[in-house]
Amino acid sequence: MPAADPPPDSSNPREAQSEETVAGLSDETKARAAQALYESFTRLAPQGSDEWNFSAAFTYLGDRYGPYHPGASALHDALAPRGAEATRPGRLDRLLGGRARAGDSDPEELREAMGMVVEAFRFLSARVAGIEARLAAEDRPVDGAAWLAPARELEGWVEPLCAHLLAHSPGGELLHADCGEGALLRALAAGGSVALGVEPRGGVALRALEQGSAVTIAEVSEVLDRCADGSLGGVALSGVVDRLPLHALVPLLGRTRAVLARRAPLVVVSEPAGGAAGRRETAGGDLLDGHSVHAETWELLLGRAGFVDVTHLTAGAGQDRRFALAAAAPA
Repeated sequence: MPAADPPPDSSNPREAQSEETVAGLSDETKARAAQALYESFTRLAPQGSDEWNFSAAFTYLGDRYGPYHPGASALHDALAPRGAEATRPGRLDRLLGGRARAGDSDPEELREAMGMVVEAFRFLSARVAGIEARLAAEDRPVDGAAWLAPARELEGWVEPLCAHLLAHSPGGELLHADCGEGALLRALAAGGSVALGVEPRGGVALRALEQGSAVTIAEVSEVLDRCADGSLGGVALSGVVDRLPLHALVPLLGRTRAVLARRAPLVVVSEPAGGAAGRRETAGGDLLDGHSVHAETWELLLGRAGFVDVTHLTAGAGQDRRFALAAAAPA
């Protein structure tokens, strides 16, 4: 049986009154108060956090092995042979090279090296703290804003994109994002390929699904993260490249290159710099933080991402102001 609580100290009126007050509280109130107290201790105490453990680790390293206590560290004890082993080098003398074997060891040299290691850890800690601070202050887009942006179909770009992907794919599944209502997917399927679509707008994706296309309702970055490296035979990107900010396009291209097979094609269809006509008239246009970039910028991004053979494609019937660039994953 659990031990009974000790009786309140009657000689201390404040303690007795406190005990009576606590006894009158319900179990639910006590549990809520205990949880709040626990959360406050967790929030205020740094023990166990990554920053606390990291700081403690290299502080211990510096105190034990660094130059803070010359001649009185564990490193000094390991370097200094004693007793019958006085004629043999210490356990760590091998770190000093030929000088230790020749009997001319200099423990201070190794202490200085360990001091540099400790300082390197301190610089690393400062850099990690700076990165974390910038990430915490970084602006983030509004969740779900892509659902409010109007989906623009490829129209006259379907035929040239389909022809390029089918002609240059080494085999494997082809992926299109944002696929819209799936016109390119159906054209690729008619050409004998397995085509997969990615579309974040559920209502638009539903129309593609109703016409027999395989479509995932998600952002393309989520789908690419689940793809194995080198597993796709080709990728077409449209729509999504005009919604994402520039700093998000770079990792998108990097991941796209990773999931493409060797020499597999990538096609990018983008609005001219300045965005699609009338885009700012929609709520999605106001909430999205991305904007279109020039074709020359796309050439630079594709080259920096490691793609080769960057070329321009020409639209078919119903040509509009959008441009398309084709590239290939390196061999």
